[in-house]
Amino acid sequence: MPAPPTGYLEIERALRLLEQGESDGWVAGRLHGVDHPAATEAATLLRQGQRRRAHALLEATLGMLAGAPNGNGLGWFSNAGL
Repeated sequence: MPAPPTGYLEIERALRLLEQGESDGWVAGRLHGVDHPAATEAATLLRQGQRRRAHALLEATLGMLAGAPNGNGLGWFSNAGL
């Protein structure tokens, strides 16, 4: 199975942590070193106390990385083993 796009899994995890109520600083630390410009920008926004903007940025980025919502996206994902 091919690997997901760069940063996809880390961004997905960060969104989950934000939704679970983890602190902005802790989530920003988790995004440190992620090889995607949106992760860097979101970490900066979180450190500035702009949680909603960071969340929106990460959600939009995750959607772009996933691909088309018509079922043709996520071409890197294969559920053949499920």
